[in-house]
Amino acid sequence: MNDYEKRLDYLTPEQHEKILFYFIKKGKIETFLKIVSKGYGLTPFILNALIDFGYEAVVQQAIQSSVRLANECYPFLCSYWGEKKTNDFLISCNYVNYIKENFSDKTLVEYHLWDILAQKEKFFILAQHGQFDVLAEYKQYLILVKYGQLDYACHKGLFQFLAFTKAGMERLIQLKKWKEVFGGTSFTSFNGFSVSDILEILYDNGMQELLFAMCCDDFLLDYKKYTKPYIENKKWGTLAFFGFYDVIDWEDYLGQVIESKKEDVYKNAVAAKNWEFLAKHEQHKLLFKAKQFKWWWKSFH
Repeated sequence: MNDYEKRLDYLTPEQHEKILFYFIKKGKIETFLKIVSKGYGLTPFILNALIDFGYEAVVQQAIQSSVRLANECYPFLCSYWGEKKTNDFLISCNYVNYIKENFSDKTLVEYHLWDILAQKEKFFILAQHGQFDVLAEYKQYLILVKYGQLDYACHKGLFQFLAFTKAGMERLIQLKKWKEVFGGTSFTSFNGFSVSDILEILYDNGMQELLFAMCCDDFLLDYKKYTKPYIENKKWGTLAFFGFYDVIDWEDYLGQVIESKKEDVYKNAVAAKNWEFLAKHEQHKLLFKAKQFKWWWKSFH
């Protein structure tokens, strides 16, 4: 908005009409069109004055020149020209914001004004009319999936969004998109799969490493008793937490932790009844408290 238009903001619509009407009445149409193009607002009253004073041919030019066309002009023009001619004219003028404000959803569909519908966030209308490219452009991927556009989503590489529906999850399993299948654990209230269902599917399809990477410790260790990746990656603290004491490399475990955490290792060794390890590291107090007097004695030698 330029300084001229900003100055016109201080005038009321009635004052705009009064000035424009003056030039119509005086027949100064060139001046009228000039100040309309600079920011004076058109209203039904002014359009009607043009018609009544014999300047009907100027109506289209005035609208094309206008930067401020009152919303009330739309029903006026529909009454004067008919809805189709009015719509065709406004579209030809590319009055996007005005069209967005005044056209009904039905009219926008009729004229295939899909982008304006998207700007108005009428995404379900777009889906109903198969405008999936527009939905993708506006990142409405969930609606695509909800409307069953699984092939489209796959073609566009939008696999992660399939996890929101049951059909989408089934497609992910079929395609062996295991990371995306795991993502479905966050959307179980939508896709009909329980977390345990998803974890079992992944486990049965050899995705133990993925489950390990996703920190599914309860499932792998407590439920499946599967320790392999934890041993390979020396996750001794996690193994100790779940009670897998017999597979722990205690010396390596002790060497992993900072000084202030070594006490935790020794406490786990007590739970594991690894008296020899405790004696080697001179844990006299813990051995005595556990009534392991033979090992307590050895811890001094």
